Amino acid sequence: MRFVAEVVDEPLYLSHAGMHKFVPRPPMILAFSPWDLQDRIGQMHFTKDRLVRLRRSLELALNQEWPQLSLTQKKLTAHHPKPIGTSAGLRSLPVIATVATDGGENRLNLEPIRLQVVRVADSLGEIYFEEFVAQSLKPEEIVRFFFQSNERLQRFVSYLQLDWQQLLPQSDFQRSHLLSMLRELMEWAALLKLASQPPAKLLIRDGLLRSVILTDLVFQRIGEKFESLTSKNGHLLVGVAKRSRVINYLSVALGLNECFADVRPAYIFVPPDLEREAAPTQYRWIGSRAMGWLHIARLDRGENVPLLPVDVAIWQRDRVDEAMSLLHESGRGSFPIRGYPQALVQAHEHAHLGGLEIGMLESMLLEQISNRDPAVARTARHLMLLGKQLTEDIHYEQQDAT
Repeated sequence: MRFVAEVVDEPLYLSHAGMHKFVPRPPMILAFSPWDLQDRIGQMHFTKDRLVRLRRSLELALNQEWPQLSLTQKKLTAHHPKPIGTSAGLRSLPVIATVATDGGENRLNLEPIRLQVVRVADSLGEIYFEEFVAQSLKPEEIVRFFFQSNERLQRFVSYLQLDWQQLLPQSDFQRSHLLSMLRELMEWAALLKLASQPPAKLLIRDGLLRSVILTDLVFQRIGEKFESLTSKNGHLLVGVAKRSRVINYLSVALGLNECFADVRPAYIFVPPDLEREAAPTQYRWIGSRAMGWLHIARLDRGENVPLLPVDVAIWQRDRVDEAMSLLHESGRGSFPIRGYPQALVQAHEHAHLGGLEIGMLESMLLEQISNRDPAVARTARHLMLLGKQLTEDIHYEQQDAT
């Protein structure tokens, strides 16, 4: 026996990078058993004394937090947004972005076999890596087997004057994100290959020019190579992210300060000391793990254009205006996120697997399994179909709810 309760419609408050609005959301349908009822009532019951305690606790916490926010706001007053000019009068550079995705993002179902596929592509449609990664082994075994089977990765590591053992994760955090590490490593490799080739261009990384997943030595060598190659070939190197906890915090201060009240494209440089103050406690970007200076930028004209975190290579501080102008040109009228560079949108499209590709890879997996053990292949096929059916049922339920 189950009870069903319907929660009435209520607006949902969204806040993202300086953009705030109320949007409607569909009613939520909650189902619970009689055994849960008493516990839920106890959890949801707000007595007068409880509300008084919560309000008092919230007030005390805000009293401690507000001075820091006010201090950040005052520091931001010294940094006025600089308008982003057009690229007229500047040399026109081609804009190329790279994006890496894995099977989870591509909704590729390879269960129950613990495999993932990683693809790295650029905005022109070139695919640099498209590799399966086994995940059942120990981290050092995964890295060793993957390195030995991938000639491009071997050349990249040799170019960095490293060996595969120096790729191994050094912390529990890095070990728990091994697939992300390999994916990021291949993305840096693709971007570095573009940096090695003339003519001059604007190179965009999907995300900031930072890493907490790669080891310090690997990231240091990558930064050194980028500095050498961009200087040699005249490239610009930037990183653009859709969100950042630092930007979210600073956006509140910017909103209080109304720094970006003007709807024109503009940017602000965020000094490292201010970035540290606005960062979460566990923040680890600064120093050897970053090769870019952080900026807050509105890359298109309009009130609803979000503020984006943008890193510009540390050694290219004198070319920030040029980089922002090129990003503005790439982000004008982009969809679905206004101001988001079109080159990154195109790279995402090329990096994601289409429905036909997903079906082909799943069939390829089942064929390989069948060659080893037909019974296991039948079970795997059944589990795949079951997983897809469950996914479709959830999708239809969500549609019915709306």
